Amino acid sequence: MKYKVLALLLVVLMSCKTNTSELPILSFNYIYGKKKLYKIDNFEFTNQQGELVTSSSTDGKVHTMNFFFTSCPSICPPMRIKQQDIAQTFFEEHNFMQYAISIDLKNDDLNKLKNYAERHRINSKQINLLRAPSEEKLKEITNLLKTNFKPNADGSDFYHSSFVALIDKEQHIRGFYDILLDQEVILLKEDIKKLLD
Repeated sequence: MKYKVLALLLVVLMSCKTNTSELPILSFNYIYGKKKLYKIDNFEFTNQQGELVTSSSTDGKVHTMNFFFTSCPSICPPMRIKQQDIAQTFFEEHNFMQYAISIDLKNDDLNKLKNYAERHRINSKQINLLRAPSEEKLKEITNLLKTNFKPNADGSDFYHSSFVALIDKEQHIRGFYDILLDQEVILLKEDIKKLLD
């Protein structure tokens, strides 16, 4: 009897989660004990085509943001493959875009970003590789996206996360997803569809 009650409770909880189409707003800080929402609406980057990408470029569009660098030997290649899969899923959707921001300002100039995009067949209409104008602006966006990165002690690589942030049409963060996990990619695709509808 005890197990039947637990099983029933589990089914109810799972069905509640499945039927919930609302995603929480995660772009907030606590200031003096009060929750204050913010938007990802104050940035200016340059993409692999040399075009300016600002918050007005993303306004009214569902989009993802994450970090990478072109010489990354570890998590960036599988992350890129997952992003290209997501791009293929939403290739007809004009209100969805993915943005990957380079964390290596020293080496990832616009030529490097362009060559990287061409080498890996990254379509700039679906995925933009972005370069920040300064370290200060790069730090600002990492804080807004609630992440960080740092060089490894031996100088061989950067440590950065494999998470992407999902941002809605009003420029609020609605979720974080570990893009290296297949189940998280499935969930991300479902949540993108929810925000597009």
